Amino acid sequence: MKKNKTWLILDPTGPLSGFAVAEGKSVVGSKVFKSNFLFENLLKIRSFFEKLNRSIDDLEGVILVNGPGSIMGLRIAFSWLKGFFYNKKLKFKTVSSLDTLWFCAGKEQPSWTMINSIRDEVFFSFNGSSPSVIKKSEIIKKILKNPGLCIGDFPNDVLKTKGVKTLPVKLPQFEAVWMFFDLIEEKDILKTEPLILYSFPGANIE
Repeated sequence: MKKNKTWLILDPTGPLSGFAVAEGKSVVGSKVFKSNFLFENLLKIRSFFEKLNRSIDDLEGVILVNGPGSIMGLRIAFSWLKGFFYNKKLKFKTVSSLDTLWFCAGKEQPSWTMINSIRDEVFFSFNGSSPSVIKKSEIIKKILKNPGLCIGDFPNDVLKTKGVKTLPVKLPQFEAVWMFFDLIEEKDILKTEPLILYSFPGANIE
């Protein structure tokens, strides 16, 4: 249980990266920035904690949002985490960006969560299932066969489809991650590598 323990939430995989400090029932502070500033901002985490009158040395654990998105961002964040965890007894959890979008709608069912890819593809999941990737032209067919609320950053064609309800949501979503903290699986960071952490097969990594 999270109770009043302090956790760091780190999302390094989208065009916007960021981190947040969370404890008790809420996120007490967050910082969002362009992904190409990830490394220099990770170095500011300690001072960010100090501004919130908290110590990073008192952390209970870290939640890493692990894609889909930039594998470079994930590798940078994971390398930082491994160094930070060295000789510390911290808990570690990972969650997909698609699941954080699902959490935004309170896990309303049935629902599709979607993130546009830099290719002519879309990453998607249905009701928190394993993430997949598909051509943008094909996602409409899937939705029409199994109608549901479409959440996230979806192709424009989804908005134009009659009878389809949409909920535009941008990442990162620290509050949604924290709200569903108990559903996120704990892992052993010392036995985990970045590509194993990642939500997608190597062929689909951006």
